Amino acid sequence: MEVITRPVVSREDSGRIGAPLALEFESAVAVLEPTKPTWEEPIIAFLHRWSIPALRVALGLVFIWFGTLKLFGVSPIIPMLQQTYGFLPLPLFASLLGGWELLVGSGLIFRRALRRTLVLLCLHLIGTFVAVALAPQLFFLNSNPLLLTSNGEFVVKNLVLVTAGLVIGGHEMIPLSGDKAEKKS
Repeated sequence: MEVITRPVVSREDSGRIGAPLALEFESAVAVLEPTKPTWEEPIIAFLHRWSIPALRVALGLVFIWFGTLKLFGVSPIIPMLQQTYGFLPLPLFASLLGGWELLVGSGLIFRRALRRTLVLLCLHLIGTFVAVALAPQLFFLNSNPLLLTSNGEFVVKNLVLVTAGLVIGGHEMIPLSGDKAEKKS
């Protein structure tokens, strides 16, 4: 849309020096004329509408996938769990993590109790950073925090997953009201 206005016009009342100026005002009229949409506007509108829901569903699918692998005991991170959390009973611990991930994934996909789901997501992913404190040799080559092992890359990528959770929360959660009228999350 384009706004069109007309400028203010001035004229002198007489030819005398020092005579007051009389100003004529034309009413400024804003005329909105449709402009031709650019090729990218529908794409941007599509992204505004669907990018966050797509992120939420994709993240949910990843959590369901990883959780299922843990429940069946075929997750590639089972050895890392054993090395970092060796003081816990591994089959039970892996099953609990798998169940937790299934819960998070389902909550994301179906957008149920989103606030609680995102809290569980962040707690779960922060828990992966505890593994770094428990067994740093599994995550860094030669104790250098800049040289990551494949386990280290696995844990560091969780920064992206936590951030995705924050983006989803920032765009899809409804603020809590003081009168507890909102009970969706």
